[in-house]
Amino acid sequence: MIEVLRASPLMTVQDTGRPGLRHLGVPLTGMMDTPALVAANLLLGNPTDAAGLEISYGPTWLKAHQDLRIVLMGADMCARLMTPDGKHSVRDYLTPGFIHDIPAGHRIHCQAAADPGQRSCLAVAGGIDVPLVMGSRSTDLNNGFGGYQGRTLRAGDMLPVAVSLRQSSTGARSHGIRQAQATMTLRTVAGPEYDAFTDRSHSALWHTEWQVTPLSNRMGLRLNGERLQLLQPADRQSSGVLPGVIQVPPDGQPIILGTDAQTTGGYPQLGSVATADLWQLAYLAPGTVIQFVQISIDEALALAAAQTLKLKQLELWLGWTRP
Repeated sequence: MIEVLRASPLMTVQDTGRPGLRHLGVPLTGMMDTPALVAANLLLGNPTDAAGLEISYGPTWLKAHQDLRIVLMGADMCARLMTPDGKHSVRDYLTPGFIHDIPAGHRIHCQAAADPGQRSCLAVAGGIDVPLVMGSRSTDLNNGFGGYQGRTLRAGDMLPVAVSLRQSSTGARSHGIRQAQATMTLRTVAGPEYDAFTDRSHSALWHTEWQVTPLSNRMGLRLNGERLQLLQPADRQSSGVLPGVIQVPPDGQPIILGTDAQTTGGYPQLGSVATADLWQLAYLAPGTVIQFVQISIDEALALAAAQTLKLKQLELWLGWTRP
């Protein structure tokens, strides 16, 4: 068991989400930085879709009620291993990307992220063993199911940990991995309504900076910049949308849909962030300035294939085969 002594805002149980259910109105959900969770699970010898914790923004205190093995990824929360009373540091720093043993009774103290508003991923050997709902342990906050009682975590919650069937490899324990760093540049393909916007809007999308506003969350990131405009106003029917789609509401300020985004939407779709760059959304805190770079669909597919290959190479290096 892992006991939550103090939870950061919006801390939830997440895995790789619920793909393939959007026709039923079920959002993807899952860890915003999915490649980080997959890599951490591979280091620990877990199935790649084992559930972990998404820690957002602020300080978090966790207590191990059994011997644990963890990997932290994502934003550096300057985590420390503390004595059972929480008053003394046993280990000054739990380095992200490396495996750490947490003895029963000890505490994990994740401090605030160095860059406010960013997220960290905590994976544990065996995975967080909450019930499967529609094939996933991810928390759907908007619909109130999955994860731990369909909600954010809070002090007093007790999270079961599954028995780990495999031990991490010597290579993983001695070397760890270096994770990707967000570039704040999102490679993007033109959307189905791209030609419905003015030339000035096209130029603004690709050649100006956009700032993430405080009105952003796991459903979507609202941006502030030059007002984007259609060639002419038009009513349109709702259509299917996916994480990464860039919608433009009537105020002309774009929204990048996130992992918890709805399954349909009526706003025009100006573009879509490449799948290989979606993990960066986890680190685009309010105030962050980003830019879009136009690529083709073929280039986006090649980037996704390269990302998958990189994780497969990690799996092969560790010597695992998928269960």
